[in-house]
Amino acid sequence: DIAAGVVDEWNRENFDSLNCGLKLVNWKTDAAPSMAERGQAVINRELIDSAELIVAVFWRRFGTPTGMHDSGTAEEVIRAMGRDKPVMLYFSDIEAPMLEDDPEQAAKLRDFREKAMKSGLPWTFQSRRQFRESFKQHLNTRVIELISNPKKRARREKARSIKQTASGDGNIQIAGEGNTVNLRTTSPRQPKIVIEPSPGHLTPAEQNQVSAWIEELSILMETVQGKSTARAKGELWSRLKNLFKVAKYQQIESAQMSEVQAWYEGVRREIQNKAKRKAPDIYRRGKIPGIKKWMNDMGRTNEDYYPEIARRLKMRSFNSLKDLSPKNLDRVHSLVYRDWKK
Repeated sequence: DIAAGVVDEWNRENFDSLNCGLKLVNWKTDAAPSMAERGQAVINRELIDSAELIVAVFWRRFGTPTGMHDSGTAEEVIRAMGRDKPVMLYFSDIEAPMLEDDPEQAAKLRDFREKAMKSGLPWTFQSRRQFRESFKQHLNTRVIELISNPKKRARREKARSIKQTASGDGNIQIAGEGNTVNLRTTSPRQPKIVIEPSPGHLTPAEQNQVSAWIEELSILMETVQGKSTARAKGELWSRLKNLFKVAKYQQIESAQMSEVQAWYEGVRREIQNKAKRKAPDIYRRGKIPGIKKWMNDMGRTNEDYYPEIARRLKMRSFNSLKDLSPKNLDRVHSLVYRDWKK
């Protein structure tokens, strides 16, 4: 299973340095039987409501009706959004030709996908390799955000734990209908011995942020320039280490983190400018995540912020960033960034 492999890899790379581990939880083994309420209600109460982050992946099926929604995954996503929980939503394009074998499922999935595109930023993938690389990058980014933002985290839970749920009717697992897999992250007890980074060097959280930036840039390079991810990563790591004159990126000074971020943003702009000319859709996908992240940091929503943006930039009103031309997307990107920096 792709998700399980990514989680195992994340644990191997980060457990010791971050004192945090991820654990996969399957509703078939972790939700207790009950006839007192709907089955999905039991899953919601026992596994979903306590989650800090929801990850839902749609493959070729939309799912089975729950009595309140057309599928368990849809109910979980809508419920989480209503409770202001972050949701990472993925749609597979791999099975697109096979969807017409079940017109009803295809129609429901298409309708839900269109609504999701209008209300947020779901992610699509055309290969299992692409899903694995994207999910690994996104998972790392979200976990680091949760760890590095204790104030926001404290508002969501009193206990010092992080819980994440990846769920769906046969969506995380490629094979099998009705399989909901939950990804739960819990912080272990504080160990007796904690290995600290070298004084002045990047902290574990900063190291993981740099790795996430390299991962993101390598995927962009693969998409725009046609390079393999491995080759792109090699080039990026070499450029970074040469710039800061270090043998290992962990030797970069923590005080230089702002310079590392400036380098990342510069390389990203460089790649995006090429995409702007050669692949407008890819360029658009590269701009939108930053806008969404800054909006989330500021606590702004589409409903209250988009009209304000249109008014301030004297442009037509819009409901989705995907509807904007590259020029207007640049203007919106700059404005939101300025607001975020204030």
